Amino acid sequence: MNVEEAIRKRRSVRSYKNESVPREKVEDLMESVRLAPSATNRQEWKFVIVDDSEKIEGLKNCTKHKFIAQAPYIIAGISTDPDYVMPNCKAAGPIDLSIAIDHLTLKATEEELGTCWIGGFDQNCAKQVLEVPDDLEIVALTPLGIPEKPLSEISKDRKDINEIITYNEYTK
Repeated sequence: MNVEEAIRKRRSVRSYKNESVPREKVEDLMESVRLAPSATNRQEWKFVIVDDSEKIEGLKNCTKHKFIAQAPYIIAGISTDPDYVMPNCKAAGPIDLSIAIDHLTLKATEEELGTCWIGGFDQNCAKQVLEVPDDLEIVALTPLGIPEKPLSEISKDRKDINEIITYNEYTK
């Protein structure tokens, strides 16, 4: 599968088979995260791979998205320097982690595994479950597992390309 195929097949998976994924495969996927770019190549992140059933259950209680507990893994992307601000006045952590986790979701798609960005969770609850220090920030969670239904190209309701791009200056 090439990158474009992975982009077209990637979707938010909310139903997973009750099957394990070998740890070696997960570690291979994490190589795509390691290679992701970050602001000034700081790589101020840490990824907690959760496969302990009690911790998965704990994370389930931190979000309304209860389906996350169906997957054999939940991966938490953590900014280890949430106070670092780039010259454009934007925090680098959420941007860097978004890039890295997107690498993960596309690589997982290539491997026929499902993921789902979870940004709606109780930060303090998740920090407690994962024993994350207060001064760090969990940017996102994603379950990782074998989708109940095979990944296939799906029609996505998207705006026309001419509605989202302009050249040389912003126009409405």
